[in-house]
Amino acid sequence: MHLRVVGVEDLLFEGDIYGIRANAMDGEVICLDNHVDYLTVLKKGEVSILDKDMKAQKEKVVLRQDSILFIEKNRAIIFS
Repeated sequence: MHLRVVGVEDLLFEGDIYGIRANAMDGEVICLDNHVDYLTVLKKGEVSILDKDMKAQKEKVVLRQDSILFIEKNRAIIFS
């Protein structure tokens, strides 16, 4: 999946990933490669960018405010 994390003034992250783990308003979400189309609100905090074994994180992004996660056709965008 391709992920872009867009802040108010700049691009916080962009790259090909296996999945993400984050806290949504209704609980923790894990979205992996080829996830169905999806839309949710994420709570401010840490988003883990996962590698293929899901145990290690490639990287993490910290959201400073509640944000929107939108996934469509194996592309994910977080508007923060």
